[in-house]
Amino acid sequence: MAGVVATYAYNTASSQLLLGVSNLSQLNDSQKTATASGVKSTTYAGLGSSRSQAISLQPAITQIGAWTGNITTAQNTLSTTQTAVQQISSIANDLNDTLATLQSNVSADGVATAVSAAKNALNSLGSLLNTKQGSTYVFSGQDLQTAPVSDNGNLVNSTLASNIQSIVASTGSTSAQDVLASTLQASADTTAGDPFSASLSTDPETASGQSVKAIVSQGAPVAIGVVATQGGAATDVSTGSPIRDLMRNLMVVASLGSVSAGSDSFNAIVKGLQQTNTSVVTGLSDMAGQMGVTQNSLTVQSSALGQMNSMLTDQLGKAKDVDLAQLSVQMTDTQNQLEASYSIISKMKGMTLASYL
Repeated sequence: MAGVVATYAYNTASSQLLLGVSNLSQLNDSQKTATASGVKSTTYAGLGSSRSQAISLQPAITQIGAWTGNITTAQNTLSTTQTAVQQISSIANDLNDTLATLQSNVSADGVATAVSAAKNALNSLGSLLNTKQGSTYVFSGQDLQTAPVSDNGNLVNSTLASNIQSIVASTGSTSAQDVLASTLQASADTTAGDPFSASLSTDPETASGQSVKAIVSQGAPVAIGVVATQGGAATDVSTGSPIRDLMRNLMVVASLGSVSAGSDSFNAIVKGLQQTNTSVVTGLSDMAGQMGVTQNSLTVQSSALGQMNSMLTDQLGKAKDVDLAQLSVQMTDTQNQLEASYSIISKMKGMTLASYL
């Protein structure tokens, strides 16, 4: 009878102790995992009262990361576009100097030099308009994978250049004002591939609406960069697009070899081009200025997002990260309890009924 009682007592106490040991072992394993990972739990459920805060903070941090990435991409595109626009502006300024020279000191050699310079500038302009940032074209608007200027940017040998050359060659039988008007009309033509891609072969105001948009906050998307054919309403001396106007002006100068240097018609054409090209320089400057404003705005936005990310990350850390000093004390306490439990279980194996009385 004594043996039965002893066995019953041992089994009952032992079962309770073993359950306690199992719980302590699980707790010890959890504490070891937390020490290794630095977080309270690898699941939200294990965070206890901090669970709801962590769940709300993580998506916000992820969203900030996405906005920050969009800003970085936008800034890279703007930087590349800004450099290209500055180079295009240099072409326009050089053309102003050429036109001033043709007005003040006209000679056959001077015209030949101007014609050659204009053709070289057209080659440069075509290449600049097909500038890429990574795998996308920065002047192509939303049609990022299509080159803005057809035929690999070959403006000198384009259909438009040929048409303008024919118009300029008619000077004499056609008035200078008609030549200027006809070349302006030709350059405003929105026929696809002459010389711009199909998506850019539209009026300047419509083209302006094709700019790439970047989502950098909860507010409205931000327009990024420049569309090659963008601009405003057309006038008697402008297509409305500074880049179209510059292209036309260069093509006319490249065709001046067919006009009698120093003639009234020649001088009238050059004077008309000067008027238009002054507006081109202003238009390109406005483009660069607007991009600068956007770049500054994105820099401010990036800084604000960085501060917000740091604040939210700190809050998430408080919700998820463990206090290693406190955890170390808890682990020591858990291990002491385990050792004590193992010792008790070991001693119980040799206990008799008398031990329970």
